[in-house]
Amino acid sequence: MIRKIRDYLNYTLYNIFKYIISYTPKNISKKILILVAKLAYKYNKEHKHIAKVNLDLAFGDSLSNEEKEKIIFNSYKSLVFNLYEFVENQSISKEQLLKKGKVENEEVILEAIKSKRKIIYITAHYGGWELALPYVALKYGKLAVVNRKMDNPYMNNMYIEARDRNNITMLEKKVAAKGMLKAFKEKKAVALVIDQNIKNGVEIKFFGKKAMATDSTSRLALKLDAVIIPIFCVMNDFRDYTLKVGKMIDPSKTEFKTEDKIKELTQMQADLIEKQIKDKPELWFWQHKRWKKFYKELYKRNK
Repeated sequence: MIRKIRDYLNYTLYNIFKYIISYTPKNISKKILILVAKLAYKYNKEHKHIAKVNLDLAFGDSLSNEEKEKIIFNSYKSLVFNLYEFVENQSISKEQLLKKGKVENEEVILEAIKSKRKIIYITAHYGGWELALPYVALKYGKLAVVNRKMDNPYMNNMYIEARDRNNITMLEKKVAAKGMLKAFKEKKAVALVIDQNIKNGVEIKFFGKKAMATDSTSRLALKLDAVIIPIFCVMNDFRDYTLKVGKMIDPSKTEFKTEDKIKELTQMQADLIEKQIKDKPELWFWQHKRWKKFYKELYKRNK
């Protein structure tokens, strides 16, 4: 009962926040969000520590501490801007949502659609990831997106309704394999965010360090002759994004160097994410334990 009351209270607070956002002028909202980012950067010690560990693992001494601190602050700013997108995109029209972004290398997607290929979109917790998938679904066709079910049932139902409104079907991770197969039969594309640490998967190199990555996209692409299309939603400014479409990975045309095609294909995807992060590191979500499987001790903070 206590859990149910707490969940409903959090859901109510969220709706109050959503209402405030809807009626606050955009220029004021931007200032408020930057203030929130500054407060998080100053007081969110645990996640700031995680971000610093990640930056040390990724860049070592190639970046100064001052440069790393700047990246961490801007990562918080990118995160709160992205959370704003999650809230706002639930209530605005398709036309309003599409106005917030422009697509770079759109021909990659159009060619795959024209060729009637099965499409697996991959992306990362980067820039405006809460805009990326709704944008693609509304502009290029329905998506089935693999996502972890939220613990709060009120928030989870709201999330599903919001995604459904934007042409997205949510697939729970536990039954994702069957869901993705069903999605392809229904002529939908599939999308996954693949940059988080996971317990089970395949070992790859990420910024030269050992990490775990999901191999589900690789297995699916090889088994069903699907193409993999990377998309990164680069934040130019508040409510202003560029969706960068990367070069298509077509397993049927890929010259594999080893017998382990799954691992090689998974590494290719990790390399694409790494390349994009290096281009604009301040837009990645550095506050999660990406290398936890192999560097768990580094994330422990002395209080």
